[in-house]
Order: sequence, then structure tokens, then C-alpha cells
Amino acid sequence: MKNKISFWTIIGFILLFGVVGYLGYILISTFIKSIQLVSPNIIAAIIAGLVTVTGYFISRNFERKKIIEQQIREKKLPVYEEFINFLFNVMMSSKTDTPVSDKEMEKFLIDFNKKSIIWLSDNSLNAFIKWRSAAVNAANSSDKTIQNLFIMEELLLEFRKDIGHSNKGLKRGDLLTMFVNDMEQYL
Repeated sequence: MKNKISFWTIIGFILLFGVVGYLGYILISTFIKSIQLVSPNIIAAIIAGLVTVTGYFISRNFERKKIIEQQIREKKLPVYEEFINFLFNVMMSSKTDTPVSDKEMEKFLIDFNKKSIIWLSDNSLNAFIKWRSAAVNAANSSDKTIQNLFIMEELLLEFRKDIGHSNKGLKRGDLLTMFVNDMEQYL
């Protein structure tokens, strides 16, 4: 069974649009005529009032968003600091003769995974997932060590970017020089 639009339905829609169009024309023309009768000073005051009210609501909206971003940033900072502290402990464990055990690493990563889902930005979370995958693969092979360090640096740069740093003055390998003394030979 096909639905057919009848002739009278089409006529009804045409009449409806005609009436609505005519009423719109009357409303707009009446509005224009009434504006012409009002003093230009009153019109200017109305426009200024509308601009002021609109500006107020726009600025309040931006202010509210900025407060929310600041509150989120305050929650992210301890999470990022925790990760950096752990990373430094792991990287420096060979120099301090206090290796980080596999259980400590596993516990940290489980806890950090929970926090990362909530507090990491999309880009930081993607960089963390990429780093974590590279770290798991690195445990199975040793030939990707430098490549994995660059992936870790990308993660750290995303963390910095997420909390408001521009990273413009940093080039590839700059952050890694904090971990690797002879980093220049790998660049």
C-alpha cells in the first residue's frame, strides 16, 4: 500500500504557507513601522541594553568554562606528578641500586589506569595507551629501546600540553636528556 498525497493535502499546505507568510509579512511591516515612530535615542538605548545583556551572558559562560577547566587542571596535576615520580624512580633505579619490582610496576599501572580514564585529556590518554603498548612490547624485545623512549617523550609532551604548556621551545629529545646522558647521539 503506497501512501499518496492527495490534491487537497497539497492545497492545504499551500494555503497554510500562504497564511503564515502573510502573517509574517504583517508582523514584520508593523514592527518596522513602529520602529520608525520611536525616537532614535530610544532605539540606541535598546540596542545598547541588548548588547550589554548579551555580553554579560557570554562573558559569564566563558568565565564558567574557565573555572571548570581550572578545577579539572588542579585534579590532573597530582595524577601527572605521580606518573612522573614513578617514571623517574624506574629510570633511576639502576643508578640507586633499588630496582622497582614487577609487583610495584603492576600496582602503579593498575592505579594509574583508573585515574587516566577520568583525568587525562583525549590526546594524553591516546599517548598513554601508545606508551603502555610500547612498554609491554619492549618487555618482549630489546631492539626498540630508543623508539620507546621517543614514545615516552611524546607522552610527557602531551601531559605538559594538557596542563597548559606550549612546548614550543622544545625539540625532539629535549625531555629525554633528563633520563639519557648521551641522548645527542640518538637524535
